[in-house]
Amino acid sequence: MTKISQNEKLIIIACFFCNLSQIPTLYNSRPISLVYNVCWLVLAVLLLKSERTIYIVYFILPITFDLFCIIMNVIKGSGYIDSNFFRPINLCTFIMLIGSWFGRRMSEESLMRIVISFVLSALIVAFYLYINIFKGVDWANSGGYLYGAKNSAGQIFLTGAVLAMLLLFKKHKIIVSGGIAFFVVLIVMMKSRATILTLVIMILYIVLFTIKNPKQKAIGIGCVVIIGIVILKNPDLYDLYINKIMLNNRNINDMAAVTSNRNLQYDYFFNTFGDYSFLGTGGTYIECMPLSVLMSYGVIGGLPVLLFSLMPLYIGIKYVKTEEYRVYCIIIISLSLMMWINGIFEEQSPFGPGVKCYFLWLMLGIFLGVKNQRKKYYLEERTNDL
Repeated sequence: MTKISQNEKLIIIACFFCNLSQIPTLYNSRPISLVYNVCWLVLAVLLLKSERTIYIVYFILPITFDLFCIIMNVIKGSGYIDSNFFRPINLCTFIMLIGSWFGRRMSEESLMRIVISFVLSALIVAFYLYINIFKGVDWANSGGYLYGAKNSAGQIFLTGAVLAMLLLFKKHKIIVSGGIAFFVVLIVMMKSRATILTLVIMILYIVLFTIKNPKQKAIGIGCVVIIGIVILKNPDLYDLYINKIMLNNRNINDMAAVTSNRNLQYDYFFNTFGDYSFLGTGGTYIECMPLSVLMSYGVIGGLPVLLFSLMPLYIGIKYVKTEEYRVYCIIIISLSLMMWINGIFEEQSPFGPGVKCYFLWLMLGIFLGVKNQRKKYYLEERTNDL
């Protein structure tokens, strides 16, 4: 067992308290945010002292976006720097930078400990929400949402389930299965529809693309098909999952109610975008990340943001076939798909809001650090051999 470094302790504490901040009584708590913010800042200073170098190529897109916003703010006098994406994108870039430094000296045991910290803290939040909000409540027939921050919490729970499945399941099958099941049940009870849809897509991705054993893959596909047929054919289950959860007890013919008024925002985009297609408005709220980005920054400022949002997925797919990187890449692909799909229904994902997306960018940074360090090691070995 490798010794836990000071840097690793700081990451573990930061992840733990980032997730705990989703507990309603701690939401926007200054002491909690102070703990994880100080951890990230101290970690950045310590890593900067030891690592110093930055692989600037990975940061060109957010730097381009920042320059665009600064220039447009000077020209127009307001808007762009105060827009909803400026701070989250820079925070994600900062977390990615920390990960890229930390990953250069990280062991696989360190990764496991960080993941355990994330999953345990997510479970604490999940148990709190269940006991204090959902236990004994007729959540299925509720026309509203019992927990307002359902999408942020849902993303954290789904991240915890994915990490537990990919990294912890083999060693602790029974305990991990129970934890994953609890995450899934709570996501359903919260009626976080975007997260539920993402969950279905993530299950399909894991079954179709991450399971190598043909027999296990066939069993997985069979289970998914059977569950789908049972839900669609059984009137009670159909009423529960389709009418009460996905439609949230709303009239399917009332598009504004079903989409929570998103259809009105989409209409606004398509009717107005032509007037702001190059430089954007400087900040327009639309509950769809790609549309909000294009409307806010136009094609010129929005393209770097959209490319940056897809960068984790691109890097994960590019290196997933390399065996030594496979675990990292499957995690990155899974989280990237999950948060980008969520971004179709939410404004800021995969950049925010709050702490719900930080682990994707931390994992991307860690992988880039691991990859570059191993590449450097191989080059040094080859040079010595010559």
